[in-house]
Amino acid sequence: MKYFKILLIAAIAVLIHGCESNDTTTNSVYIPQPVNKKVLVEFFTNAGCNPCIAAHEYLDQINVNSGATINDTSVIILSYHTKYPYILDSLYRANITENQGRCDYYGVNTTPQGRLNGISMGQYSSSTWSAQINAEFNTTNYLNISLSNTYDEGLDTGTVTANIELVNALPSSNNVIHMVVIENNISYVTAPNGITSPDDVMRKMLTGKDGEAISIGQNNTVSKSYGLNNNWVPEECWIIVFVQNPDTKQVFGVERIKIVR
Repeated sequence: MKYFKILLIAAIAVLIHGCESNDTTTNSVYIPQPVNKKVLVEFFTNAGCNPCIAAHEYLDQINVNSGATINDTSVIILSYHTKYPYILDSLYRANITENQGRCDYYGVNTTPQGRLNGISMGQYSSSTWSAQINAEFNTTNYLNISLSNTYDEGLDTGTVTANIELVNALPSSNNVIHMVVIENNISYVTAPNGITSPDDVMRKMLTGKDGEAISIGQNNTVSKSYGLNNNWVPEECWIIVFVQNPDTKQVFGVERIKIVR
């Protein structure tokens, strides 16, 4: 009888341990999948736009490589602040000409909106936007862009150089290059929608709102000098470079580089 009790207790212990093991959660690790290229998401937002909050949170998840897409590190985000619905948005008013210029170019008059390599992403939905980005990763890669940058911290000036390699023939010879300074973690404590530290904010389009014409050969080099506003934090600034067809709006290649590395 004593032997039977020992076996019974042992069996119960094994059963309990097994149940506890089944209840234990495991932490998954996000491993980016190989993709054909980097993609550009141009995001149109406004400090008074409450529906923009969810879209901001989604893009923030991409920025921290949480696995919102199959390869978050290959998604480059460029945010424009618009005048819709809150015309007093200070980030819109800081550069009305270029913010409004991109709104007019894409026909944006509501927020939030996104353009994926120049194409409308439709109404915001995390699942829909992720599906579009994942699909775009596996389309034709036309250009490889690599960037180098020199920056004088004393003068707040620098020069960015883009080396552009043609990978596949472009559909059109009518193309422009955009070079854009963005800033992360901007303090905006008075934002009506509560987004007080927006990222990826367009500060200056070094090549203007329309870009500069570029003729793409097998290998191309483009350099541009720039200066930073005293109100910008250099350590939070990046430069994004992309090539676009101004008529079809298709983006053929994109890259970014941190100004202070």
